[in-house]
Amino acid sequence: MIQRIQSVFLLVIILIAAALCGINVLHLVYVEPESKTTEYVLNLFYFNKLENGILIESNLQFVLILLVSIIIGLSAYVLMNFKNRIRQMSFTQINLLAIISLIGTFAVKAYLFIPNFSSEKMMLSSMVGITLLLFMLYLNVRVYFLIKKDEDLVRSADRIR
Repeated sequence: MIQRIQSVFLLVIILIAAALCGINVLHLVYVEPESKTTEYVLNLFYFNKLENGILIESNLQFVLILLVSIIIGLSAYVLMNFKNRIRQMSFTQINLLAIISLIGTFAVKAYLFIPNFSSEKMMLSSMVGITLLLFMLYLNVRVYFLIKKDEDLVRSADRIR
């Protein structure tokens, strides 16, 4: 049922989660005195360490891949269960927990993989990626309250009859 705004928000959550798999969510550049540049790139699929533009280390992030897959799956499930609002609300809460755990796991991985982690070394794409993660969290909360509002409206209409 695409005519409801929460359906559009759920589609946007799916699109943001898919986009975050491809863009660099966290990109830090350290320039050292002996003209050596070290870059750390972390997205939801991999962590790369580059020195002077040459790939030194690359790790696949299985936990982040699993969490983003769960978020996409739960969002699609909530979108398809438009006839049962109570189930939608409970799975939206589970999706909220998955998004919070994705953000927490991402922050832990950033602090573990990147030595001397500081926000002043972040590139602009990092700000966009982190903002998209937080926006996904906001959209999920909005979806929950919009579904709850619909359910309350239906229940009040049933009481009048």
